[in-house]
Amino acid sequence: MNSNSLDASIPQRDPPIYAMRPAVRARLLDLNRAFYAAVANEFDRTRQGLPAGMLALAQQLFARRQLSHTTENFRILDLGCGNGRFARALAQCGVACDYIGADADTQLLAQAIEQTQNLPGVSAEFLHIDLADSNWVSQFSARSGFDAVVCLAVLHHFPGWSLRQSLIAEMSGLVQPQGILALSTWQFLDAERFVEKRTPWEAIGLTAADVESGDALLPWNQGVQALRYVHQLDRAEIQAMANAEGLEIIESFRADGKEGNLNLFVILQHPLDQPHPKIN
Repeated sequence: MNSNSLDASIPQRDPPIYAMRPAVRARLLDLNRAFYAAVANEFDRTRQGLPAGMLALAQQLFARRQLSHTTENFRILDLGCGNGRFARALAQCGVACDYIGADADTQLLAQAIEQTQNLPGVSAEFLHIDLADSNWVSQFSARSGFDAVVCLAVLHHFPGWSLRQSLIAEMSGLVQPQGILALSTWQFLDAERFVEKRTPWEAIGLTAADVESGDALLPWNQGVQALRYVHQLDRAEIQAMANAEGLEIIESFRADGKEGNLNLFVILQHPLDQPHPKIN
């Protein structure tokens, strides 16, 4: 795992001048819903291992719980939980927690429920939630204040700067004042093998003018064939979005993939001297 701390020299990323059209955003969201419905079983089969970055994050949560000197379980929300393997990572690292996993795909949720039964120290619950629904966060109005909200390998599937920005704002509002928001995003443009696999936008009836810089269509050819929308959500973009929400990046590192650096992990927190946002 390659680790790097906060680097003030990293350039900022400004929002695009032209916002993505709602019809294009809806088309890409529908594409990804269809993608996960088609590949759910193969996705689960190829996502059984616990990658280094996920375990490193779980270990950091274990350390935070130890430093808190609390006897109570941590409250952890995993948004876009897939087959629930982060819950297994938490159990493996000894993080005693009340864990809620949420995902939009019912097949993956069924697999998550099956694979997280009787985890040591982890009390798991799962919810069917689509983060693309404008009112998704209202389902947590009675139980915010999580010690950690994690969103792993998810944000890069959401089209448009404004949508990703609003998701970060909503997620940060679910975190308790001293808690953290942890994100991981796929840095696929840093690997030539993925750059070469990009599919023209015309394959789904769009053009390059319809999308933003860093957007791509990538194929899945494991067991079934399908296309997915992805966005290179890099450190500069996350930094700009964090600044807009008054969040600080307290740590970042890269891990995973054949190259050992294909996932960017970023841990954010509200400064203790600033008011904490509340969800509606």
